[in-house]
Amino acid sequence: MKKTVMLAAMLAALSSVGVQAKDFNLQSAFPKNTVIIGDAADYFAKRVSVMTAGSINFKHLGAGELSPPFELLDNVGSGAIPAGWSYAAYAAGKAPAAALFGSIPFGPDATKYMSWVYAGGGLELWRETYAKFNVVPMPCGAIISEAGGWYRKPIQSVADLKGMKIRIGGLGGQVLAKVGAVPQNIAVGEIYTSLETGRLDATEMGTPIMDLPMGFDKVAKHYYFPGWHQPSGFIEFYVNKKVWDGWTEQQRTIVDSACRDVTFWTVARASGLQQAALDEARKRGVKVERFPEPVIEALRKAADEVYAEQSAKDPMFKKVIDSYRAYSKQYDEYRKLNQLD
Repeated sequence: MKKTVMLAAMLAALSSVGVQAKDFNLQSAFPKNTVIIGDAADYFAKRVSVMTAGSINFKHLGAGELSPPFELLDNVGSGAIPAGWSYAAYAAGKAPAAALFGSIPFGPDATKYMSWVYAGGGLELWRETYAKFNVVPMPCGAIISEAGGWYRKPIQSVADLKGMKIRIGGLGGQVLAKVGAVPQNIAVGEIYTSLETGRLDATEMGTPIMDLPMGFDKVAKHYYFPGWHQPSGFIEFYVNKKVWDGWTEQQRTIVDSACRDVTFWTVARASGLQQAALDEARKRGVKVERFPEPVIEALRKAADEVYAEQSAKDPMFKKVIDSYRAYSKQYDEYRKLNQLD
């Protein structure tokens, strides 16, 4: 009798989410073992499978298994791959406004960024920006402030950046180009070799716990802060529009809720783990330091120029940055009134 009741309950659960079990490839733009980013994809897939009673099962695939990282958005949009796990700035060449959903140089910390996206209209603008790609995007993990990057040579002034080949994408790359650097859009899996061979002079990638396993300390001994280019950032999940529309409302809600869960999980997991990685970097002979203030101020000025230029060129970029700035203005006063440090 008990077995009959349990079986009936299981069948009812499957019925409630609408369709039989189905597997979907979830192609990442990053290596599967990338700290936090890869872990988050696995966590997301497990949560969705559990909450849908197995009716949606994502198979996490590492960078390049089905699609090169920078072709992932097109392949998901065409339906060749059901879903992608990426970084919004990778789409900036096709839609400049997309970069603003990956990170905003000299912009918000993770709490403020999440607040704008989830409660200030950011998510709606994100989906409007991506509509032409035939995908439905959403944040699916947040990254706390990154490091400013690994440099083979010390940076003492803005002049030292001139001519440097630096792996950085999105708006951060445009900002560095303003001060004479040469930004390079290189996939994560190619960074180490590029530094080792001299194709790169410097790179940004992530936070200390993400960077250290990549081995950058072996080829670049200057580790700079702050991560002006990404005070916080989002991992993005997107799914082919036809696949999304084919799910039930309950399934779509579960996927959305799982992504919100992952966003909280990534911030909570990463926030307390950075010091040990910094200590280990120092043990390996890395000099952990801040960019000189004149360098930071020059980059801040360059960022304002980039925002103005992009807003003049692209109406959607202007719409998104104006939305963020309006939200930022009303968000900041309350925070400043309660600031203790």
